[in-house]
Amino acid sequence: MLNERDQQLDAEQHISGEQSIWRAVYNLMRCPSPSCHLGPHCWQDPHGKKHYQLRTHHLKRLIAYVEGGGILECQGDVPDAVREELFLEEQQKLENQQSKSNKMLASGNCPPININFMGGQPHLQSSAAYSIAASDTSPAQNGQIVDQLIIDGPRDVAVREYSAWQETNVVDDNMKAQFRQACDATLANGLDLEQIHEDRDPGFFIEKGVAVGIARRFIGYQSHWQGVTE
Repeated sequence: MLNERDQQLDAEQHISGEQSIWRAVYNLMRCPSPSCHLGPHCWQDPHGKKHYQLRTHHLKRLIAYVEGGGILECQGDVPDAVREELFLEEQQKLENQQSKSNKMLASGNCPPININFMGGQPHLQSSAAYSIAASDTSPAQNGQIVDQLIIDGPRDVAVREYSAWQETNVVDDNMKAQFRQACDATLANGLDLEQIHEDRDPGFFIEKGVAVGIARRFIGYQSHWQGVTE
C-alpha cells in the first residue's frame, strides 16, 4: 500500500513539476524524535513541546487545508481547528484513563479506615467536628463499589472548608477562584461532600465552567482533606 501511494505521489510530481502536497505534508509532520513512540507522524505543540499523534484523518485535514490555499511550512502553521481537535482527543484520552484507574481502585478489597479529627489547620478550624469513614460497603455506582464518606457536622460548612483547603494547595489566583467556583456550584445545587464523593463526576463541574484539572481535584481529595492520611 505504501509503495503504491509513493508511486502515485511520484507520478503526480512528474506531471505537475511540483512536489506533491500529500508528500510535503507527510514529510513535514513526520516526528523527528527517536524517543517518541506515538507513531510516525506527530504535531509538537510549540508552547508546551508536547507531542500529539497525527492519524490519517488529521493528515487529510492538513492536506485539504493546504489545497485550499492554507500555508503549512512548519509545525507552527498547523491551523487552530486541527489543534483544538488534538487537544480534545488528548483530554478525552486522559479522562478515560482516569476512569479506568478509578474502576480498578473501586474494585479492590481495601480494609475499612476510620478517621476522626477536629479542624487540622488553624485558619480552617470551626466549631464543628468532622469524621471521615472509608468503607467498602457503600452502594454501587454504575456497577462500581465506592468507598463511603461520612462527614458529621453542617454539610454546607464542610463544603466551604474543604474548598478553602483546596485553595491552600495552589498559589495561582485563577486556580483559587476556580476552586471557589466549584464550591459555589456545589452549594447552589444542594450538593455536599458525601454526594460528590459518591458520584465522582468531574463532568458536572466542567459543565459549570470549572477547569478540567480543578474539577478532578475537587471530586477526588476529600479523604486527604486537612492532612488526613490512611
